[in-house]
Amino acid sequence: DDDPRLDLDLDAMETPSDSESLHFPNYDLDLEDDLHRLGVEDVVDSNGTRWRCFSTGDPPQESRVNMTVLEPFLRVLSHGGYHGDGMDDIVVFSSCYLPENHLENYQYVMDNLFRFVVGTLELMVAENYVIVYLCSGSQKDKLPGIGWLRDWYTTIDRRLRKNLKGFYVVHPTWYIKALITIIKPFISSKFSRKLQFVDSLQELSQLIPTEHVQIPEDEQLHNQPVCAG
Repeated sequence: DDDPRLDLDLDAMETPSDSESLHFPNYDLDLEDDLHRLGVEDVVDSNGTRWRCFSTGDPPQESRVNMTVLEPFLRVLSHGGYHGDGMDDIVVFSSCYLPENHLENYQYVMDNLFRFVVGTLELMVAENYVIVYLCSGSQKDKLPGIGWLRDWYTTIDRRLRKNLKGFYVVHPTWYIKALITIIKPFISSKFSRKLQFVDSLQELSQLIPTEHVQIPEDEQLHNQPVCAG
């Protein structure tokens, strides 16, 4: 059964139309800088907590994200440049930056991270895109539960699912492969066909340009060949 802690109340969240999406400038790939340049601003309340609002849907509905509590985990999502003649966005998800599930406020953090990822993707992706999921260094206690993954898939807009051209899972562990096998019944066959396991960064570079992909140290160490002797 799904972990009950991962049940999220996301009924109010909607997604923007194609015309509301903004394409990132190609001269700066810092995610937070680009979001601010595109008009995303945070508000600090009287307690010093920084909030970000994502207004999506028609009519627009607001979703608030506690950016202060997410501060240690913001590197989980990054912009890795562009791919193909159409300048498809490369979205990088680094699992080593996820919170550990024994964190005292883990559920609250994951709820806000969920809204942050969904809201940012909707702003970030104008047309076609690929996702690079970096698995190395992701201990089991950092992996999101099945319920979180299922809700993420069912919540993202149909446009985002349709425009996704590839989902590259880099350095997958046996646990990641088992988890993906478990969630396959919740996702469409078309989406499943976009999933591809990638065993090395060299193999990834043959699929997409990687010069702007931010590779965590754990991922680089995992990619080094083991010397005999």
